[in-house]
Amino acid sequence: TWESGGNTVVTGSGVTLNEGTFANGEQAATLTVANLQQDTSYTCNTVSKTYTHSDSATVVVEMTTPYEFKAIKSDSALTVSCTCTGSRDLEITWTINGTTTSQNVEIGSYNAGKTGTIELTGVLYDAVLECSTVVDGSKTVSKTINLKVIKFTEGLPKKKFVNLNEDITLSCSISWDDTRSLTASPTWQHNSSTVTTGVENSNTASVYTSTLSRTVVWTSAGLYKCSFSVSGTDADGTLTLDSDDSEIIIQNIVAKERLVYAEKGTAASLQCTVVGEDGVTIKWSKDGTSLTGDTTSYNSTTDSLTGILTLTQLDSSDSGTYICESSASTNVKDNITLNVYETSGDSVHVLAGNPTTLTCRVSGISQAAIIRWYDGVDIQIMTDITGGDAAGFNSTSSTHSSTLSVAAAATAEYSCEVELSDHTKKQVSLNVHVFTLERGHVEVEAGSPATVTCGIQSSTTDTYSVTWQQGNTIIDSGSSGYATTSTGSEYMLSMDNLSTDSLFYCIVQSTQYPASSSGNTTVSASVYEIIGISTEVKVGSAATITCKTTGSEGGVSVTWESGGNTVATGSGITLNEGTFINGEQVATLTVANLQQDTSYTCNTVSKTYTHSDSATVVVKANVFEIIGISAEVKVGSVATITCKTTGSEGGVSVTWESGGNTVVTGSGVTLNEGTFANGEQAATLTVANLQQDTSYTCNTVSKTYTHSNPASVVVG
Repeated sequence: TWESGGNTVVTGSGVTLNEGTFANGEQAATLTVANLQQDTSYTCNTVSKTYTHSDSATVVVEMTTPYEFKAIKSDSALTVSCTCTGSRDLEITWTINGTTTSQNVEIGSYNAGKTGTIELTGVLYDAVLECSTVVDGSKTVSKTINLKVIKFTEGLPKKKFVNLNEDITLSCSISWDDTRSLTASPTWQHNSSTVTTGVENSNTASVYTSTLSRTVVWTSAGLYKCSFSVSGTDADGTLTLDSDDSEIIIQNIVAKERLVYAEKGTAASLQCTVVGEDGVTIKWSKDGTSLTGDTTSYNSTTDSLTGILTLTQLDSSDSGTYICESSASTNVKDNITLNVYETSGDSVHVLAGNPTTLTCRVSGISQAAIIRWYDGVDIQIMTDITGGDAAGFNSTSSTHSSTLSVAAAATAEYSCEVELSDHTKKQVSLNVHVFTLERGHVEVEAGSPATVTCGIQSSTTDTYSVTWQQGNTIIDSGSSGYATTSTGSEYMLSMDNLSTDSLFYCIVQSTQYPASSSGNTTVSASVYEIIGISTEVKVGSAATITCKTTGSEGGVSVTWESGGNTVATGSGITLNEGTFINGEQVATLTVANLQQDTSYTCNTVSKTYTHSDSATVVVKANVFEIIGISAEVKVGSVATITCKTTGSEGGVSVTWESGGNTVVTGSGVTLNEGTFANGEQAATLTVANLQQDTSYTCNTVSKTYTHSNPASVVVG
């Protein structure tokens, strides 16, 4: 017979009883429930059929567990017991997710039954545990336990390296089966003390998240823990999930200098020190590019908690932002701005007395610099501020300059001092060198070649670029009729044919000091006319020849030559250079007693421009003979007298005089000048009816040299 809850159980209402058949000493009675809705205990009562007076025997088989649902922290251990009670000593079997297992299973016995224990380690996933036993070889009694793993979806880092004053956020999350009625209450601890400030919580159907935010100060260092208390009807009480401890390490990297200036071509050492943590190295990067390993341009070392990056042979490309970073965390870093600067200045070599400008430059700076100018080395004359954001300069690729104006150039030494924002000072020496120009004006005969010169005088060794210019036209050796040459520091401009007064510019530019302004001077090339006035006179008479110049600027010096010899005053010769008046000058050479034809060369050189070439003209002093042939005739007859010249160059003009009066053809007088041939000319005077003795004077003047004095002879 069967009982349950104090009532006899009979067949019917979904319950079927089968007493079983006795065979070979065994009998199996069964109770079958068609639709079991809940845990139910039954008591099986037996009484011997053979000995009816026997007491009844009851078989009670029941499986019990402490809970049917268990929420468990992920990766934690769990020990579960299952107790089988009844009148039999039964074996207990465990399955996990339907698979039989004997691992870590212990079975213990006691008076009323057995307890089976399963020990689980590192539970990671949800699972179904079942403990079961078989009664009388056919009936299975079992109990199931649902394991629900509640896990940290997001846990805390084991270590976190942070900077001072950095804003940090710690976050942890748990998740569970959202069909269960569970709640979670997070708690934060810092060094075992509860933290409430800066905590924010949020949840979805199956994920609960809690965050702790704070700004790092020195007291922020230490151990942080995030805990969740999970409770609910299915949670088997309150389950506490504790995160692993998270150690916040305050690590601060401090650059020794955040702005470093280094001169181009030198070396620079950038230094960072780690504060707050040992055993780290320092990584370096520049403008976002990692600097790894040692190269010829830089090397990095770590000495205790100090990292040094050394750069050699600096160039402008080395300027930029360098980051020193802890090997433990990319959040722990500092930056250093390196400015590779260069100072320079331009000395000048200019024309003495000209205005000039000196320039002092600094490049590669990102902040303003002060430039001070000194006359010599210690007398400050001007202060300038250049560069930097305040002046509109914020690029290290820019070049910033200051200028000093000198009104009248003279040899002098100046210096400019560049003071950077870190008070680094750099001195630049600048010099003003001067040269003078010596002008070589010329004055030559019109139509002749001429050369003007431009001489450069300076105590400083230099090379020059010299340009010749007339008006706005540049003249060089490619210009027709011109040639440019130089000898040492003297530069020449030659022209084939100087026909008019001309003015040229000599423009000089230093090539050794390219920042110098050019200097120039004007050089004139003037022309004058020279005329030689020859003469032709009677042998033995005085002869004067003339050398006349017109257009000269200040007169000429005159010398005479004849037969390759210089002619000087004396021995019947008189020289007169003449006086320069109104652009004209007449020089004369007089021979007191000219006996033969003589050629003289008149040499003239400008008195104003002594570098000028001489201008010459040939002047002749010629002689001729004159003979008078008289006549004596009968009174009243025809009489002819002759005036004969020999040696004239081109004949003579003949006039006759008598009694102080000029004789002309007419009234019985006939004049015939004659014809010049082979150096001779015979002029005649014929009187048709000569009544008395009469004297006539034959006057002759050279037809070739019209300025000659007349030669006369008396004929009767």
